[in-house]
Amino acid sequence: MEQSRAQTKWSQFLSLIVVFFFWGFVAASNDILIPVFKKWFVLSQVQSQLVAWAFYVAYFVGSVIFFIVSLKSDILQKFGYKKTLAVGLALSAFGAFLFVPAAAAASFWFFLTALFIVGLGFSVQQIVANPLAIKMGSPETGAHRLTLAGGINSLGTTIGPILLGIVLFGMGNKNDSKPKDTNLTKIELVKDEYEAHKKELLKNVAELREDRQDDPLKINEVIATVEQTVKVLDGQIASIDQNPSADDAQIDAYSKKIVKIKQKSSTISYPIGFVKDHLKEVKMPFIVLGIAFILVAIFMLFSKIEDPAKEEEAEIDEGSSKFSVFNYPQLYLGMLAIFIYVGVEVSIISNLPALLHTKEFGGVLEHNIAPFVSLYWGSLMIGRWNGSINVFNMSKTVNMLMKFIIPFVAFGIIILANELSGKDVSSFYIYAFWILAFIIMSFIGGKAAGKTLMIFGIAGIVMMVLGLVYPDKEIAKYFFISGGLFCSIMWPSIFDLAIAGLGKNTGKASSFLVMMILGGGIIPLIQGWICDFDKTSPDGIMGITWTHFSYVIPILCFIYLAFYGFVTPKILKKQGVVMGETTSSGH
Repeated sequence: MEQSRAQTKWSQFLSLIVVFFFWGFVAASNDILIPVFKKWFVLSQVQSQLVAWAFYVAYFVGSVIFFIVSLKSDILQKFGYKKTLAVGLALSAFGAFLFVPAAAAASFWFFLTALFIVGLGFSVQQIVANPLAIKMGSPETGAHRLTLAGGINSLGTTIGPILLGIVLFGMGNKNDSKPKDTNLTKIELVKDEYEAHKKELLKNVAELREDRQDDPLKINEVIATVEQTVKVLDGQIASIDQNPSADDAQIDAYSKKIVKIKQKSSTISYPIGFVKDHLKEVKMPFIVLGIAFILVAIFMLFSKIEDPAKEEEAEIDEGSSKFSVFNYPQLYLGMLAIFIYVGVEVSIISNLPALLHTKEFGGVLEHNIAPFVSLYWGSLMIGRWNGSINVFNMSKTVNMLMKFIIPFVAFGIIILANELSGKDVSSFYIYAFWILAFIIMSFIGGKAAGKTLMIFGIAGIVMMVLGLVYPDKEIAKYFFISGGLFCSIMWPSIFDLAIAGLGKNTGKASSFLVMMILGGGIIPLIQGWICDFDKTSPDGIMGITWTHFSYVIPILCFIYLAFYGFVTPKILKKQGVVMGETTSSGH
């Protein structure tokens, strides 16, 4: 075993994982774009989820095209892994550069097209990079290498929203991003919500008065609409000042009123030039990304990455040139698992800004969302860094010690990055308890992919249920965010289980699995659709808002993932396929 571990081709592998970083950077940045586009393009929650839809449906389309072409010719064997990767990177670069005209046109559909093309390039990269990472060394450490690559992916997801947040909103204000003062009375908290919304609207009025590119009549019309809303807010604030000892019924009435005022504000259509001005900052990060994609593509072409030997993919001969997904239960069940896994991973965070924007979760505004997004995606980094420890050859004692140290090192990076961006994240320290729970569960899961997937699926169910029922919403939000921790091990575990026993058909199976990344575009739409019931039923359901209730969707997803982890090892055993210790205890 020790010898097999030493076979990892590190110089080649380190070149490859740069690509994994880009996937994470862009995917997490989408979660900052969603509330921004929702605000300036006047979108419903389900419409805002089209950002995720455009990005992830591209994976499906790209994989279908790849598979159809591969039926006539094995692309990876004909052109090689490096050239195929470079083509995928060039395609993503083209999509990134399209953000420039999209921002200039202030067109939501143009932005979706650009994201679709970026995702199309990523689909090609995913099909190549995942099996390549597994094959760059001993099969026994294949899943560990994929987990390490996932850890680099998660570093991108942690840094992406922070950097994009800085570009769009500037450096943070620690006083502005602090949690609500728990010493304030209920009526004072409601008043704070009114004043925060008034401050936001007055800022827009001030900027509108400086607008020289739009029709003055349109500008004055919008200013009048906004100022009318400000007058309503002033009237409510004055009423609160005259009623400092308001009872619960009166406080509830004030709370419902601010919800209605915010809903009305969200329908204000700002002048096109004004919107363009607020979207122009989106261009620069994607120009830089586009250039980086091209540079990495060139680097890949001249790197020493070797294509896996053809005989390695021919180890298992099915006796037929025809390949059918339905011949492999581990594969078609794994396709559904990937669909659901990516869906739940994206849906939890894509709808989190809407949840945190609700009154019960503190009314967090767009410019203060980035730390929560980075903590969620950083949670995947914590889990994947922990899982990747088994790639390295170290003693059992050191290995166990590192499994406690590395997650908290990753957590420290998340805290430091947010602090450097100017945000107050002192409230994040309590999250250490969730990290400790994750470490304990990773030891319980052991090294079997199926068992670990089942345990973390169950953990995901428990966390989502607690997020729905826990009375203190300052704590409840961390139960939802911890979904990132328990998703962190799932991709390599599902992928490893799904391609087990496929032999020469591994490439085709990989394209089918990558097709199922489509779930990242579908499941968030379903959850967003539930969120939008708050507009027609402001009283919510079962004592909570519909946005809060929408997190029943992740519960259903985690139930299936736990089932897949339970049933697949039994299926493989019947086929005579023994997985062995393919997934680290850190998963």
